[in-house]
Amino acid sequence: MIAFADEGSGEPVLLSASLGTTAAMWAPQRERLRARRRVITYDHRGHGDSPVPPGPYSLDDLVGDAVALLDALEIEAVDVIGVSLGGTVGLALAAGYPGRVRSLVTVNAPVFADDPQFWHRRAAAIRDDGMGVATSGLLGRWYSPAVAAAPSVLVARTVSGVDRLDPEGYAGCCEAIAGTDLRDRLAHIRCPVLAVNGRADAVVPAHHADLIAAAVPGARRVVLPNGGHLLTQEVPDRFHELLLEHWTDATTRKATS
Repeated sequence: MIAFADEGSGEPVLLSASLGTTAAMWAPQRERLRARRRVITYDHRGHGDSPVPPGPYSLDDLVGDAVALLDALEIEAVDVIGVSLGGTVGLALAAGYPGRVRSLVTVNAPVFADDPQFWHRRAAAIRDDGMGVATSGLLGRWYSPAVAAAPSVLVARTVSGVDRLDPEGYAGCCEAIAGTDLRDRLAHIRCPVLAVNGRADAVVPAHHADLIAAAVPGARRVVLPNGGHLLTQEVPDRFHELLLEHWTDATTRKATS
């Protein structure tokens, strides 16, 4: 079983982290949500306190881990929020298990691998040379220039935490990204979807959010001008406003359908 935390009470929300991070990345959202929601955070396989099976992994493996977690917690349906790889997991979960996802928010989530060979090369390099391959220049890739110039404690901990990951687990998830292509699955998603992307994101190109908004029926897209890749940490108040707006809209749409 993957490592998880289960906090608060009320309607459940599942927070799915990005490649290279753990459940700790969600500190701003956990603080804001657990007063009124049941908040489930977890570590992807190969990350944090979760098991590290030999790679390569597939996206379906990561989705299966999330489904198994929901089953173990006896949660039938959940609101999902996912950043980067976590958002990709959320899209695949919503497409493949439509009854399990009530609504979805993706943040800088790739729909497919723009350059699969890049991820295969990175996986091989990490297995050969360790996590330094992933951490070089990471602060500037994950965060907007203003945040990278004066990182908060949370930002610094998030970046330094990458060094402590198991290289095999990180490499396995790189290979999951390399094999991902959800373009044919997006039209099957039926839950309300909000695709958020940061204009300062240096990792995932904006055309992925465009694709989600165009291909998922009824999906909306919001661009945060000052947001980087991990914008949930950079602009938590604005992101929380977007969550509440999205959930209110989703409830209204369900009531009138």
